[in-house]
This record gives sequence, structure tokens and C-alpha cells, in this order.
Amino acid sequence: MRKKFVVFVSGYGRGAIEIIKDFENSLIYPELSLILSSFENSYSLKIAEENGISTAIVKRDIFKSKNEFEEEILKILKFNNIDYIFLAGWNYIVGEKLLNSYKNKIVNIHPSILPSFKGKNAIDQAIEAGVKITGITTHFVDSSIDGGKIIEQKCIRINEGDNFRLLDNKIFKSGTVLTLETINTVFI
Repeated sequence: MRKKFVVFVSGYGRGAIEIIKDFENSLIYPELSLILSSFENSYSLKIAEENGISTAIVKRDIFKSKNEFEEEILKILKFNNIDYIFLAGWNYIVGEKLLNSYKNKIVNIHPSILPSFKGKNAIDQAIEAGVKITGITTHFVDSSIDGGKIIEQKCIRINEGDNFRLLDNKIFKSGTVLTLETINTVFI
């Protein structure tokens, strides 16, 4: 029986859209069962629905606490029999509720070669630091910020004249390959 996974997004959802395309093209082995967004206008929700993939919206600001927010998410995950979680632009630190329920089953993708440039604005951090190599990492989520066990990494050269947009594009393209490899390796 194929394992079921969900993709969490908090914005437009370009990473989730690539996962949906790969799933629809039979490149992903586990079952993409759900796209869960904290942003009701995420374009990934529309693409998921067009492809017959379930969607859910859980807005953080309607809950009094992170605990209540995560309890609502857990209800949805349990209803959909979700085995694994992939964070593709999720803007919230995963709390105890989710971590305890999905121990070693939550994966994040981060636009740097961890442990360098953790947290927000990793691409800007790399540009400001003047490094010549950056990249993208998939890692298990734990209670630290971008500190969980590393799964895979891909390096990206920063060329003279690369600005945020160019570097973000390179990292995103490499990240789509890394995402596919990670999901097919971990979510089995």
C-alpha cells in the first residue's frame, strides 16, 4: 500500500505545483493526498483541485494559539490518513503537537546548504555574506529551526552579477529535483 503525504504551503505554492505535476506524471511513488494551505488564495490549491487532489485551508490567525492551530491541522491529517508531511514554503515553526504526532515524518526544504543560513531570507543571507556556493537542503523537522537531520543537499554556484531573482530561480529549479528524490526516498 502506498504511503500518503501532504504538502503544506503558505503562499503561492510554486513548489507544491511542481510536486503536483511530478505526481500527475507518475514520477512520485507515494500518494500525494492533500495540499494544505494557510493562505486561501494559494494557486497550488487551484492546481490541486484541477488534478483531483484534496485541499484544505487552515488560517493561523483564526486560532487563539499555535496548539489550537495544530490541533485543527491534525484533525484534517487524520481524516485523510496522512503518513508524511512535506513543507514547501510553510511559514510557521512546527510545534510540539505536530512534531509528536509525526515524529521523523515531517520534511522541510530550505534554500541553503544547511547548517549555513538558517531561518528566513536564506538567499539574501548568502548574497550578503559573499559566498560563492549556496544550495538547497531537505531535512527532517525537529524542534530547532532548520536544524533537523539533513536528508539531501544540492550545491549552486553564485556567479558574479547574480541577484536574488536569478539565484532564487537556480535554487528553485534544483529544489524541484531534490524534492522529487527526497519524497521518493523518505516517504516509502
